[in-house]
Parts: sequence; C-alpha cells; structure tokens
Amino acid sequence: MDFSADSSYLQVSTGSYKRQVYEVPSGKQLVDQSVIDRITWATWTSVLGDEVIGIWSRHAEKADVNCACVSHSGINLVTGDDFGMVKLFDFPCPEKFVRTCFCTITKTNAVDIMVLYCFSGRRMMEIFPSLNL
Repeated sequence: MDFSADSSYLQVSTGSYKRQVYEVPSGKQLVDQSVIDRITWATWTSVLGDEVIGIWSRHAEKADVNCACVSHSGINLVTGDDFGMVKLFDFPCPEKFVRTCFCTITKTNAVDIMVLYCFSGRRMMEIFPSLNL
C-alpha cells in the first residue's frame, strides 16, 4: 500500500494481481489512467503498474515477484522473488525484460547492520540493525 506525495491517493495491489488506486479520504476508486499516470507517489512497494513492467523476466509467473521497494531518492527499485533473489533496477523501469543487478546480503558483525551489495560490488543500501536475517 502506498500513498501519493500529497496524501490524496492510495494504491494497492490485489490478490488477483490488479493495481487499484483510490481517492483519500472518500475511498472512491480511480479508473482514469491519465489521472493515475500524473500521480507522484511518496513510496512505491507495488510489483504492479507501468512503472515496474521491467521487473518481470520473460518466464516469470504472476506470483514469482513478491515484493518491491523504491529507494528514498526514487531512482532505484529493489525486488525480492520466489527464487531467493534480491534484484536492483533503475526506477521507473517501464521497458520489458530490462537488465538487472543481482544482489547478495552481507552482515557486518562489527556494527550489526545488514548491507546489500550488487555483484558489481556497488553498495546499495543498509538495512536496519538487528533484523536477524
């Protein structure tokens, strides 16, 4: 579930793999795609939508990608899937079958912070201490 930057809209992904957008506080569903396209989102955790088409591989099924999160800067998207892979994408990624960076998770014992690294060695983000991953 994500709110728009101005808190006027809410987007959710349903169990039937549909992205739905609602007006806040009325709860009225928005169906006009041109209005939806102009919304700036404060967060993005959906695996559905034109902005994230590129996260789906050629052979992926709907349930294969489980989670997504856009960085605070709004330029990177991290996904998790059924195969235990963490992938880094540019955001938005509206092109189908884009190249991705596969990542590993490393725990630094000295400070007990989880850090994601791409195979290229680029540091992606720190995850909160004491997650026990």
